[in-house]
Amino acid sequence: MSRAAARAALLAALVGGSLALARAEPPGPAPRGEGPEAADGGPPAAPAMPFGPGSVWAVVQEHQAELTACYEQRLAEGKSVRGEVVLSFVIGRDGVPAKARVKKSTLADAAVETCLLRAARTWVFPRPSADQPVDLPLHFDEARRQEKP
Repeated sequence: MSRAAARAALLAALVGGSLALARAEPPGPAPRGEGPEAADGGPPAAPAMPFGPGSVWAVVQEHQAELTACYEQRLAEGKSVRGEVVLSFVIGRDGVPAKARVKKSTLADAAVETCLLRAARTWVFPRPSADQPVDLPLHFDEARRQEKP
């Protein structure tokens, strides 16, 4: 599979094909119990780009170092960790991930999984017009570090 085809497949998987259901009206704020808040206590500032597969991809790539740090911290502690973690969350109408959880994992390392979840809960995405489910597969291998999703 070419790199472009792999990226296109990932982008489709990230948003579960649900973008076609998104309405065109501007989103309003939605309350969330977890995640970042703006300094004034209101909803966090969303990135200045329209919501879509490309913007989801851009936010994940922007936070690549956080994901890698979770894994590399365990390697520095002498742990041998490799496998796949699928993070599942819903990007709310405020752009903040909610209902974040580990959907699947072959890492067998709760510390890495917890760190990944903690990081993902702080991200802010462009605001979709309706809640958007995301499954984010992350592959870890000691020799190659964290593969890009």
